[in-house]
Amino acid sequence: MQNQLNIFEGPDAIKTFLDPGKNPYLPLVELPSTLNPYSGDNVRIFAKLMNMLPLGNVKAAPAFNMIEEKFLSGELEGVNRIVENSSGNTVSSVALVARHFGINNIQSYVPAEISWHKLLMLLFFGIEPIVNVEPENPVEGDPQSGVSKARADAMKDGVINPGQYHNDANPRAHERWTAEQIWQQTSGNIDIFCAGLGTTGTIIGNSRSLKSKKPSLRVVGAMRAPDNYVPGVRTEKLLKMVGFDWRKHVDHIERVETAKSYRLSLEMSRAGIIVGPSSGLAFAGVLQYLEGLKAENRFDEIRNGKTGNITCVFPCPDGPLPYLDEYFKYVDPTHFPAIQNEELLLNKP
Repeated sequence: MQNQLNIFEGPDAIKTFLDPGKNPYLPLVELPSTLNPYSGDNVRIFAKLMNMLPLGNVKAAPAFNMIEEKFLSGELEGVNRIVENSSGNTVSSVALVARHFGINNIQSYVPAEISWHKLLMLLFFGIEPIVNVEPENPVEGDPQSGVSKARADAMKDGVINPGQYHNDANPRAHERWTAEQIWQQTSGNIDIFCAGLGTTGTIIGNSRSLKSKKPSLRVVGAMRAPDNYVPGVRTEKLLKMVGFDWRKHVDHIERVETAKSYRLSLEMSRAGIIVGPSSGLAFAGVLQYLEGLKAENRFDEIRNGKTGNITCVFPCPDGPLPYLDEYFKYVDPTHFPAIQNEELLLNKP
């Protein structure tokens, strides 16, 4: 590990700080038995805290890699504007990285149903939102989608579209940093990797790298169940907009519901792993997959012969704060304490 004192200084200090390769390894934290119902079966479940990247979310890694690769290839010469399709973490990370490569004008296509809170976050980071009504039944390349409109804008002089849904620098970031860290942190003893399916960069990059080292690894993709909402993750219908051939990198798919994603995120946060709803979705994907294996008495076909354990890893993309009000919408009220003397509040919504 380089820079053990974790100091960044000099004229390019922030740019160096934003480089995932110049930071200490992100924590890999084992969940206790209170969160892991399969601990008695010698199943170990680890959370990879991608929310502890410098920008606080998993998109910081592909954002840096996409911009750096375009800089090294000369594609940023003459560029004065970046446009992306994103309503949150990706474009925020791209904007904060791009400014250190000399580009300050950032625009983003956002869906018409974007929350006001997320819109304010984009404005806070100096990003110009372009509201777009997304097609109800999208197909790949649909010209009415924000993805296609961002790509079309990039045909103009001085404009680029990083293209998180089709730029292989997205999954390459996870090959370069995330998977290598997980492999070393588990000493190669990883049996199940599960990630949420959004742009699919996380699952493709980790699958390519980890399976090249251990072909028997099971890769589980967690997607939103139909008509369920979890920020940053897509339903099977919405995954049609993704340009990557992600299915060939996934061994099994779990469909996860909104309420379960938020509840598991809440439980992890209360245990001290403060993560958001997409982390809860990935964790749910692990638990659902394990439930199926146990019901079919298939644990032994995955169990590591050297350790006697089954080791699972899932990435945690971000924290809960941008979605705080949503927990009170999707989690049963019995999970929250009552407010004493509530009638005395002066600013009750």
